Amino acid sequence: MLTRSLLLLIFLMAAVPVVARWVQGDFARWLINALTLLASGWLLWNVDRGSVLAWRVTTTLSIVAGLFALLVGLVAGQGAWGGWIVTLVGLIFVGCGLLLVGVPDVRGYLDRRWAGWRRQ
Repeated sequence: MLTRSLLLLIFLMAAVPVVARWVQGDFARWLINALTLLASGWLLWNVDRGSVLAWRVTTTLSIVAGLFALLVGLVAGQGAWGGWIVTLVGLIFVGCGLLLVGVPDVRGYLDRRWAGWRRQ
């Protein structure tokens, strides 16, 4: 349950800004945004299915993108409250990436899924 919650949180953190733009009527880059959401969903679905490569990519992207957002948010946050929100999002991404690596329950779940993936 924890692993799927983390994967869902990662997906939601990526999807919320895109969907918010769509709700506001901003469809300027809708095709790229839709493809990005589909690729993210496919990657996270493969993590849940047991792909080690997908897990590694997800963990790396979560930590690297989170650190980037954290730094950008700190620079932008000196004069605007929006920068602090970006900083918080960056911390959440980094936290999710680290939880995918370091929590024994998550690793146990993924180990069982990896064993099933190898049998296919």
